[in-house]
Amino acid sequence: MQAKTARPGKTAKLRRKLTRDERRQIEAVIRQAKGDGKAHTVQDSIPFQNMFPDGLCRLEGGTFSKTIAFEDVNYRLAGSEDQRSIFESLCDFYNGYDPTIGVQMTLSSRYVEHGPEDDLFGIRPQGDDLDPVREDAAGILRFQYERGSNGYVKTKYVTLTIEAENLPAARARFARIETDTLNRFKVMGAAAHVLDGKERLELLHGILHPADGRRPEGGKFAFDWDWLAPSGLSVKDFIAPSSFHFGETRTFRIGEMYGAVSFLQITAPEIHDRILAEFMETEGNILVTMHIRGINQNEAIKMVKRKITDLDAMKIAEQKRAVRSGYDMDILPSDLATYGGAAKTILQDLQSRNERMFNLTFLVLHTAATKQKLEIAVSQAASVAQTYNCLLTRLDFQQEDGLMSSLPLGLNRIKIERSLTTSALAVFVPFVTQELFMGGDAMYYGLNALSNNMILLDRKQSRSPNGLVFGTPGSGKPVLPAGKGLLCPPAHHLPTGDGNGGNAGVRGELPQRIQYHAGVHRRGPGGKQLRDQCGAGAVFWIRAAGGGRTL
Repeated sequence: MQAKTARPGKTAKLRRKLTRDERRQIEAVIRQAKGDGKAHTVQDSIPFQNMFPDGLCRLEGGTFSKTIAFEDVNYRLAGSEDQRSIFESLCDFYNGYDPTIGVQMTLSSRYVEHGPEDDLFGIRPQGDDLDPVREDAAGILRFQYERGSNGYVKTKYVTLTIEAENLPAARARFARIETDTLNRFKVMGAAAHVLDGKERLELLHGILHPADGRRPEGGKFAFDWDWLAPSGLSVKDFIAPSSFHFGETRTFRIGEMYGAVSFLQITAPEIHDRILAEFMETEGNILVTMHIRGINQNEAIKMVKRKITDLDAMKIAEQKRAVRSGYDMDILPSDLATYGGAAKTILQDLQSRNERMFNLTFLVLHTAATKQKLEIAVSQAASVAQTYNCLLTRLDFQQEDGLMSSLPLGLNRIKIERSLTTSALAVFVPFVTQELFMGGDAMYYGLNALSNNMILLDRKQSRSPNGLVFGTPGSGKPVLPAGKGLLCPPAHHLPTGDGNGGNAGVRGELPQRIQYHAGVHRRGPGGKQLRDQCGAGAVFWIRAAGGGRTL
């Protein structure tokens, strides 16, 4: 037989075996491309995939969320009937969400860095002789600002979470959910609006960059959607802090600040409706989060019936043990009788009343500049919980999951839940009192008696811009402005208006109980400046929003 010869022009190619070092390099590249499923950067730790300009956020898998901000209402000042109405509306609010919709209630109290107080109140030097008066007015407002808690801004949000196959399906479903939610807030008297994508990013930036007045973390939020494509950055790069450190079991570090996440153990048989307000009145940065998920009504009834059956079986076992031991079989452990009665009451509420069952996860996030301040803040919140027979327990080895679950994204990684009925859940009333802290042409009207915050109100923006001034004789009623920033002597010291826009105050022998100054213009009758008519002894008041135009 003739041996086969290689064809001309072709040479046999021999395969070369890879060396051990080459195999290791290839395996390292493959591992790096696949990843290990762990977060190696701050951006990877923030648990969302995409944030869209309309406020829709894509979370893990096919989960989407949206956030709605709502204002406070006068709950504590309302009468018993009005409080009951708000409570019932809150029950209807929770009952309106089926088990496929996750609800996250977020109450935030955090320090916000402002510029100079003069810019905050709008009183700026004008370069004239009245600058000392403006400086005195700014000093008065600054003193009142420091007395209250206006350095800590309190905000309230509701984040709704759904599962959808794709983005259009999520938007279509959220369109109906948003309308229903805004209507429910309107029934309770709370103004609400849906946050867009930039507002949600600003909210996350404020939480991830805490400050305590002396040590701001990061800076002001700066972002625009047009910056993403040219820079090649993602939205997480604009909100991420400098670093996360979760090396300790009970605390963590976010930039230069310290933080700790705790959960509330509800052990009290009854909860007072002031527990949330007490938490928010503690000093320091605090973020209270309630993750609420409804349970199917049929499953809830079956679950309660199973518990009743288990309690009856334990009761029978105790009775058999009593007969064998020779003592009265009616003597049972007190816990069996207590839990059995409570389970039967819950079953009756679910079957005969407008009650549903919910799973609640209650988290409290504290941040401070030092560990000592952090422990003081946590101890204050723990004392509030102890006042209402509850326990505030620190999350051990779950600080990272607790922090990410506290963000208003709708994601809950802490599976420490307590089952509550609708009425028991609605006891956590998020309303206290309505704050009046407007900008623009707002004027200072004193301090809120409940929150101790400043009252800055622009009456032109309110529903009823009219106002009355009450006070004892000699208390300075004429020096309080009603419409303009310039105050003159009482109305009977000035001529009445002649149709040219002059003073329309009450004259004659009538007592000075009501004085209407809304018609006082910068120029009085005859074209004279009102300040010329007031004389040297007049008292001037500077409007809180840049009173240089009136002096």
